[in-house]
Amino acid sequence: MTADLPDIHRFERLVFRKKNVLGLLLRFSRRLLKARLAGVVYGTDHTGEKFLPPHRWDRGIVHQLDGTGMTGLGFKFFGPAVLRWIKLSPIRLFAADAYGRQKETQGVIAHVMRKHKEYYGSGIKILFIDHIPQKHMRQSSGGSLSVTAYDGRQFETLSDIQVNLDIIHWFKPDNFVSVYIPDYGAIVCNTVDPLLFEKDRKTYCRQLKTRFDMLIKAIETASLAHLGQAKGRRAAKIIWRKERDLRHAFVQLHEKIQKMDELKTHLKAVGAVTAKQLRMTPMNEPNGVYAFMDMVGSSIVRNCLSPRDFFLVLNLCHEIAADTAAAYGCRIDNFLGDAVFVENMAAFDAPDKNGPSGLPERLMLMTIAIASVFNQIHALKQGRHPLDRENRVKTLVEKHGIGLDFRAGMAHGASLVGPLGSFNRRIVTAIGKPVNIASRLESTGTKNCIHIEKKLLEILSNSVISKDTPLVWEIAAAKNGAPLVPQISFFSFFQDFFNLGPDVIRKMDPVAYKEFTNDSTYLITCIPKPGLPTVCAGI
Repeated sequence: MTADLPDIHRFERLVFRKKNVLGLLLRFSRRLLKARLAGVVYGTDHTGEKFLPPHRWDRGIVHQLDGTGMTGLGFKFFGPAVLRWIKLSPIRLFAADAYGRQKETQGVIAHVMRKHKEYYGSGIKILFIDHIPQKHMRQSSGGSLSVTAYDGRQFETLSDIQVNLDIIHWFKPDNFVSVYIPDYGAIVCNTVDPLLFEKDRKTYCRQLKTRFDMLIKAIETASLAHLGQAKGRRAAKIIWRKERDLRHAFVQLHEKIQKMDELKTHLKAVGAVTAKQLRMTPMNEPNGVYAFMDMVGSSIVRNCLSPRDFFLVLNLCHEIAADTAAAYGCRIDNFLGDAVFVENMAAFDAPDKNGPSGLPERLMLMTIAIASVFNQIHALKQGRHPLDRENRVKTLVEKHGIGLDFRAGMAHGASLVGPLGSFNRRIVTAIGKPVNIASRLESTGTKNCIHIEKKLLEILSNSVISKDTPLVWEIAAAKNGAPLVPQISFFSFFQDFFNLGPDVIRKMDPVAYKEFTNDSTYLITCIPKPGLPTVCAGI
C-alpha cells in the first residue's frame, strides 16, 4: 500500500503557488486516505466571514467538496449549495436549550472545531470512527460511537461522542475522519479505505500511522499557505492577533525558563536528582567519598534562640553548605536536622563535564569544600558573609553569647547507591560502612575540624596537585593568580589556601562511639588560629 502514497514533497512545493490551497489539500487528503468523499469546513459566526479568530466561531460552513466518480464530480460543483438547501450547512457548534442557555451540539465535526484551543497545547489531532453500523444508525433516534484520536505519537480512545445522525443518514459513510485546520476550520473524509483500519495485536497498523503523519504535515503547511492569501485589513488583523499571542507566549516561556534555571541551580545544590536517577537500578559505588557536618552544641543554640531565629541561622548555614558543595563538585545527599550529609562519587558527576581523575582528587575536593564551609560560617558569625549583609547572625551570637561552629567526619570506600523511601517521597542516597564511619567520626570530632582515619590521611598526605588533577589544579590556579609549580603537596596548598598555621594535622586520642572504636584518627584544622589573618574562602 505504500506504493500508492501521494508525494508529500511535491505537495509542499505546490501549496505556496496555488491560489486554491484548500482545494489542493482536499484532493491530497482524499487520495492519501482513499476516501469516497472529502470536504473542508471553515469556522465563522453569523457574519459568514473567513479568517475570524477561532474563539468567535459558532458554526462551520462547508466550503469545498471532492469525491470519486460522477457523484464526486457533482458534489464538487453543487455540493456546498445542496448542503445549504437541505440545511446540513452551516454546522452549528452550539445550540440553545429550552431555557436559552448555550449547549454543545452533537457531531464529530462540531467537536473538532470547538476544541481549537487544544491545537497550540498538543498539536493537530485526527479524530476518526473506524466503523459506522449503518443499520443501527438508521433505526436509532440518536446514538454515540467510539471515537479514536491520533496526535502524531499515539492512538487514544476518547469518551463516546454523540454523532450527527443527519449527516450519517444523508452520506451513509462506512467510517469517518475529521481533522482541525489551524485558524480555518476542519477537513472531513467519509468512507476511507477500510484496510487502513485493520488492527495488528489490537493496534492500528503502521500504514495508518504513516498516512496520518503525512496528513498532519500537509495540513500544517496548507494552513500557513492559506493564511498568506489574506489581504488588506483582514491580513493585518491576523498578523496582529498572531503577533500578540506569540509575544504573550514568548514572555510566559521566558519567565518559565528563568524559573526553571533558578530551580535547577537550587536543586542541584541541595542534591536533587533527575527522574532517571529516581528510577535507577541500585548499584555498588567502589570509591565514594562521604562526609557528615553537624552543628556543635545545637541544643544550647536552640534553647537560646527563638524558633524563627534558630531556623534563620540554620538555613543560612545550610545554604552555605549547599552552594559550596556544588562549587567544589560535591553533592548534598540530605539535610538531617542541623547535620548535612555530603558525598562525592562518580554516579553524580555532571554529565557535561569531566569528573575528578580518581579517589585522591575526590578526597581533596571534599576536604577543601568542608573547610570552605567552616570558614564561611566563621565569617557569617563575624558579620563578614554576603548572605547576611544585615549582620543578623552576628547580632544573635553576640546578644546570646552562643557559639556557631560545626564539626565534620569524612571517610571513603564502597557503598550501595540507589533510590530509597516511600512511593510519594523518595531520595537517592548511599548506604554502607564508609557512610557509617563518616557519621561516627563526626560525632567524635572537634569543632571546625575534619575527623578522619589514618588510611585516609595517608592518601591525602601523598596527594599532589598537578594537571593530572584538573579540578583541584583549577582551584589552585584561581587562588594563586600566577603560574603554579608543577607538583604541589596537597597539605601545603591547603595550609596556604586557608591561611592556616603549621599544625594542620594533629592526632586524636582513642575514640569510641556506639559500635565504632579507633586508636588512630586525626583532625584536619580548617579555621586559622586567633591572631592569624582570616579569610572567607568560598565561591
